[in-house]
Amino acid sequence: MRSFEPLASTLVAKQIKKAGAATDSDDTVTTSFRRRERKIRAAKRAARGELSITKGDWRKHGFAKSNVLSTEGIVDSVERVHCSELSVEDFVERFERPRLPVVITGLCDTWRAAKDWNEETLLQRYGDHKFKVGSDDDGYAVRLKLKHYLAYVHDREHAPADDSPLYIFDGTFADRRGSRGLRREYEVPPHFREDLMRLAGDKRRPPYRWLVMGPGRSGSGLHIDPLATSAWNALVQGHKRWALFPPGTPRHVVLPREKGLEREAVSWFTRMYPRTQAPDWPTARPIDIIQGPGETVYVPGGWWHTVLNLDLTIAVTHNYCSTSTFPAIWAHTRRGRPKMSARWLAQIRKERPDLAALADELAQRGEDEDGTSSSSSSSSSSSSSSSSSDSSSSRSGDATSADEDGEVNQPPRKQLKPNPPDGVLSNTDRREGMSRRVLRRFRTGAPSWRLRMKLA
Repeated sequence: MRSFEPLASTLVAKQIKKAGAATDSDDTVTTSFRRRERKIRAAKRAARGELSITKGDWRKHGFAKSNVLSTEGIVDSVERVHCSELSVEDFVERFERPRLPVVITGLCDTWRAAKDWNEETLLQRYGDHKFKVGSDDDGYAVRLKLKHYLAYVHDREHAPADDSPLYIFDGTFADRRGSRGLRREYEVPPHFREDLMRLAGDKRRPPYRWLVMGPGRSGSGLHIDPLATSAWNALVQGHKRWALFPPGTPRHVVLPREKGLEREAVSWFTRMYPRTQAPDWPTARPIDIIQGPGETVYVPGGWWHTVLNLDLTIAVTHNYCSTSTFPAIWAHTRRGRPKMSARWLAQIRKERPDLAALADELAQRGEDEDGTSSSSSSSSSSSSSSSSSDSSSSRSGDATSADEDGEVNQPPRKQLKPNPPDGVLSNTDRREGMSRRVLRRFRTGAPSWRLRMKLA
């Protein structure tokens, strides 16, 4: 029997010891522990407000005591190719153009990240930096300092017992001052270097790169990446379990809306995966991958996929658009992001007139890349996808996104109320606006006297 358990670690003990050595005071250690505990609990409440910590909702399913992390009987049948034996041209013809997944080895062997992206080094360099571990009900990022997150990962009262632990899925790590150095420690492999979406500009294009880190049972729920983009996921530490379904797989079959099935990856693998192995399973069976350190998984656009971390994993993932995948991505972008697509096309005309001509032809025919009418868009790509996840903190019933791993889940847009006349703000709007501000200040640890002033 092959299984992966969460890595044993002494990081929490080291932090407590360090705090004690600095002051030689048990009171200081206790205060530090309580402060950290408050931060962790606040992050859990904000990221998954529907779960009560005190009532034990975070462990109500008992997944921590199940065998969901076991890989016994799993057959990994996806082709593996070393990067030295796969040229960019071969990759395009064999995998990208026919939209077939593949695992490429050796791509990150020379990265600094392959050596330095581990708990000890990251804690020393980025321990005080806040990484995103989820989103609150208003769509704001929930962030936690890395030193607090690693304490959460190894505290027996938190991640080791939680059904689906918090998961770092940070799409701004390369832009924020405290973590942008991480971007220089890996490079985009040549097989995925052509990224036409860059022509839309970093401010207009959808999120496309994420640092992902999480313990066993965290992961990304089943989803299709947004706008039919493809993704690559390079793992530098730990092991991930993937399940993929080919394009055209019915959503209602692989992701039914039923009681007890949540959007978390651990819930899907526990409740849905066994059904896919039954003789009467009505559609394509999942393709399984067990990804190890140093391996890069390529996920073609339009493929359903979900990712479960088997132990503490650290990875980087990107979504991208290339020449061979442009027709499908353009069709979905024109429908889903019309304003962005217009600006994108203007830049494409300057640098790639051949693709601009193709875009014009598709628009004139009113057809997508498969020859079907754009008014009858395919079931999965644009409506049920996003790019990366907050997957482990996604709520049941939310529209799925991009993953991890290339993986991000985003909630459906709320119905907007009619705007009041110019210059008029209703009392309801004032109360709701104030409530949101008070809630955000509470979640970010505002002093109590400020809260009293807001509530007065």
